[in-house]
Amino acid sequence: MSSIQEARNLWTLITDAEVSEQRAVLATLVRVNGSAYRRPGAKMVKREDGRMQGTLSGGCLEGDLFLHAQRVMKTHEPCLQHYDLTEDDMWGLGIGCKGRVDIWLEPIRLSDPFWTAFNECVHREEPVIWGAELPSGRRFLFSTATQCGEVPPWASAIFASSENKRDTGFFDGFWWDLMKPPTRLVIAGAGHDAEPVAQLARQVGFAVTIVDPRPHVNNDRHFPQVIHCLTLMTQINPDTLTGAYWVIMNHHQRRDEEALTLAAASHPQFVGVLGPLARTLEMLTNVGLTPHDLPLHAPVGLDVGGETPEEVAVSIVGELMASRKGTKGGTLHGREHVHS
Repeated sequence: MSSIQEARNLWTLITDAEVSEQRAVLATLVRVNGSAYRRPGAKMVKREDGRMQGTLSGGCLEGDLFLHAQRVMKTHEPCLQHYDLTEDDMWGLGIGCKGRVDIWLEPIRLSDPFWTAFNECVHREEPVIWGAELPSGRRFLFSTATQCGEVPPWASAIFASSENKRDTGFFDGFWWDLMKPPTRLVIAGAGHDAEPVAQLARQVGFAVTIVDPRPHVNNDRHFPQVIHCLTLMTQINPDTLTGAYWVIMNHHQRRDEEALTLAAASHPQFVGVLGPLARTLEMLTNVGLTPHDLPLHAPVGLDVGGETPEEVAVSIVGELMASRKGTKGGTLHGREHVHS
């Protein structure tokens, strides 16, 4: 995973470290061979006073990583740290993940032009590719609005390619990381059962927008830290929602049909509809659509036997996550590897 939101969250601790005159190190998981808790692109920050934010493992590596981070803080030189978690005799921890991982540790100084540019990019809602030549540490960064360092031609090509499905990789001696803004999720309907869906979706990295014309339910008290659309759906420009994920759960047929029409016009990646399939098919017919006109998931959710609003939210958000990662969302039972 490589998310601008994750980097943005970590940056809070970095800026606080600068104010507190504490040195800080960014640790990034750059390579995985076999099983591991996180995937390449995952990040965490370590401060001189021992404070940490983020995680790269289930807790088995963080203590040892802090020792290496302390050395990086003193020398101001980045380092590449390799861990072979198959060596139980060395670790003696009974670690569940039996993979090999490489972690890149870099000292951060906000006065450094590179980190200034990095900070600006992660606080903008646009993709950015960055990377470093390993182990020398020669860095580059490229976005639509910013360029820093000597950007390899292949990096800008990866950035521009709509066919690229990978977030991280190695090429020509460089590790690269394509950080993307969070995927937008539009929830049509502000009922009480939409609240846990919005909360859980935001926690797993979706940028949530609630569409409902009723201000007494579509507000900050019921849906904190999300975007609210209080206008009628027929007044919303679908171009502003291009490529979004949708969950339609108004419990009101006319508003659900308006939402289906708007979703279809916005070139969505996912359209989930709560309720029986027969009702969804009827609504599609009413608005002149077919199931083939949009990426339909109806009824929305994974089959986990959910009944309460919280259980249904887990079911719905589980399917959203599976779709975002391109997996089928089935059980992991019997799988040799958790991550494909």
